[in-house]
Amino acid sequence: MTLAIGTPARSRLVYPRRGATTLIYFFFFTSGVPALVYQLIWQRVLFRIFGVSMDSVTVVVTAFMLGLGIGSLFGSWLSSRKKLQPLLIIAVMEISIGLFGAFSLPLFDHIDPMVQSLSLVSRALVVIALIFVPTALMGATLPVLVGHVVRRSANVGFSMSSLYRANALGAVAGCAVSALILFPFLGMQASLLVAAGLNVFVAVIAVAANYLERDATAADASWMPSPHSEVLYAPISFNGALVLVFLSGFVSLSFEIFLLHLASFASGTKSIIFALTLGTFLLGIASGAQTAGAWCKNNGPRVPLSNGMIGLLLLHGIVGLALLPMIVLSAPLGTGLFAVIALASFLIARSLAGTFSLVAHRLIPPDQDAGWHAGLLYLANILGSAAGCLITGFILCDLLGTRALAILLSGLGLVITSWFAWRWSNHTKNRFVTIFGILSAALVLAAFQKPLSAHFVESMLFKGKAARLPPLVRVIENRNGIIPVDHEGKIYGGGAYEGRFNVDLVHDTNGIIRAYGLSLYHPKPSDVFMIGLASGSWAQVVANNPDVRHLTIVEINPGYIQLVRERPEVRSLLGNPKVEIVVDDANRWLKRHPDRKFDAIVANAIYHYRSNASNLLSVEFDRLIGSHLNPHGIYFYNTTYSRRVQKTGCQAFAYGYRVLNNILVSNQPIVLDGERWKKNLISYRIDGRPVFNLAQKADADALAGDLRLPASVGDLSPDPASAPLETCTSVLQRTSDANVITDDNMGTEWRYILGLE
Repeated sequence: MTLAIGTPARSRLVYPRRGATTLIYFFFFTSGVPALVYQLIWQRVLFRIFGVSMDSVTVVVTAFMLGLGIGSLFGSWLSSRKKLQPLLIIAVMEISIGLFGAFSLPLFDHIDPMVQSLSLVSRALVVIALIFVPTALMGATLPVLVGHVVRRSANVGFSMSSLYRANALGAVAGCAVSALILFPFLGMQASLLVAAGLNVFVAVIAVAANYLERDATAADASWMPSPHSEVLYAPISFNGALVLVFLSGFVSLSFEIFLLHLASFASGTKSIIFALTLGTFLLGIASGAQTAGAWCKNNGPRVPLSNGMIGLLLLHGIVGLALLPMIVLSAPLGTGLFAVIALASFLIARSLAGTFSLVAHRLIPPDQDAGWHAGLLYLANILGSAAGCLITGFILCDLLGTRALAILLSGLGLVITSWFAWRWSNHTKNRFVTIFGILSAALVLAAFQKPLSAHFVESMLFKGKAARLPPLVRVIENRNGIIPVDHEGKIYGGGAYEGRFNVDLVHDTNGIIRAYGLSLYHPKPSDVFMIGLASGSWAQVVANNPDVRHLTIVEINPGYIQLVRERPEVRSLLGNPKVEIVVDDANRWLKRHPDRKFDAIVANAIYHYRSNASNLLSVEFDRLIGSHLNPHGIYFYNTTYSRRVQKTGCQAFAYGYRVLNNILVSNQPIVLDGERWKKNLISYRIDGRPVFNLAQKADADALAGDLRLPASVGDLSPDPASAPLETCTSVLQRTSDANVITDDNMGTEWRYILGLE
């Protein structure tokens, strides 16, 4: 088919003042900062509604994408309205986004209890409705500005690339500012106010740019394309272009999920690594848009793609296939391994970012409808991203392992971009050699992917020690992450130690005495609730406590259930009639069951500095726990030696102890009865075998040593923190300089890696 591309004569073009042009790019850069801040905060807050799982991440990110996509359609319509002033429209949009952002936290907190009983689909619709207006306004800005800028530059590819780059760089700045300044020092609500202030700042700049352009705007009203239009052969139809950018968005978002998945595991699931990896991906998008924009500026839509541009378009496939082997090779670098993942994120995003701008440059005439057509392409790209999030996040991450996913995404991306490059290359010999050479290299990497990346999980987990340690004995991968088990029975869920398979008190290698102490802490712990399954060792001990009649376990990752089924030490847990296991988020489950009360609640809490850890360690969560305790009920959970966690627990409840690295708290006095506990331990049976065989000296000695725990309160010792037991009175005195953890300040999640408590 043919497309008539209007190429206005230079004398007919109306260029704005340089100051106005600079302001347009500056305010679009600045608008990317609050947009990223909102995404990170709203995603975290919405986890309270959905729970912290890959399902939740997928739904929330998809909701963002749908809002952006529909907003782009609205922006396309606005850009085609000749009498509207685009920069003033942008100013109104930014102020509206800022107003919503400033008051969003109270709104989400108000909605939270109202939707907990709804189905997943219903809750997803609520989330889409909640964030639809601000995300739609964010999505509308690009087509509005593209239509505005194209009328001056007459170059769609260059205009779109320049704007896309500016906004992506703003998002990169938003990642850095959020991770290093706002979240560690201000918390969520103050960060939202800063973001809202930036929206207002952007609106002021937009109004100033409109003022500087007032003369040019009047002239622009009479601007028309030159009647001398060149007719060119389009390699694909516009509908084909929509499909192309849809698939490109699918691959791009899928790669983002894949890369964040790797970075999260390699870092032990640290929030700041997530933000910085996202930042490198966005930086790659900005760089790719800049490269594509420069090519579009210097070449017309009829000029065949150069070998360099073809190489850029296909680079992501090579990098995607080389990444896991490079991780294996870079393991000796230790934490330097993150640089390899960051570089791959940058290169993959840089490669994929060029397609969108090049398609626009090739197919969209630089006329007054350019904004409309650009918005349609942007909508298709966003819908493809949403599809990538849903299909990859929900399905592919469950069906495929990391290695297979790398091959699939790289192969799909190479097929899409090779087809586009081939159609635009004029089929010359040099272009053919370039494409064929890259695809051949990719095929070799795919064929040898397994041997080249045989121990990539060990490399990410153990880094510089990987070559000296035995290989992992088991690795489970699903959409919630990677769960490895080493030769000693240690579990490293999400890349961090989460326990080990052991229920033996005589050879206590995992502090299992803490779980056996349940009847020391409570006179009759009949009904028990447990947060987290991990190895199942704690659950096995609690379920076999003679005093326990029912144990409800909430575990967010079903992969742990699969592990428990495979291990003889804990396998019987799954068939124990006392035990009920629910796959859900603990925070959400408790909110959905406000009437359930328990004698004891036990939490296998993760490290206090891991992503979203403060959702289970905040004073707000402690209050939620308190509402689910029976009279004299206890709450027992791991502090992972954090002073802030210890202070928070002891301040939220009236009574309590630190037991080793755990906190034991209650709203009623806790009596540690050693005689009661001794009888309980002697009567303990697991799989029909006594925990202590008192005919054996080692067992008798171990029992005698364990029974000394109730008398080991160290309040009066020179260093109470080193004693096995410490009262909450002493804990509060010792941690008087520490801050309690709240949902708003997020504890140490963003501070730990900066060396802050």
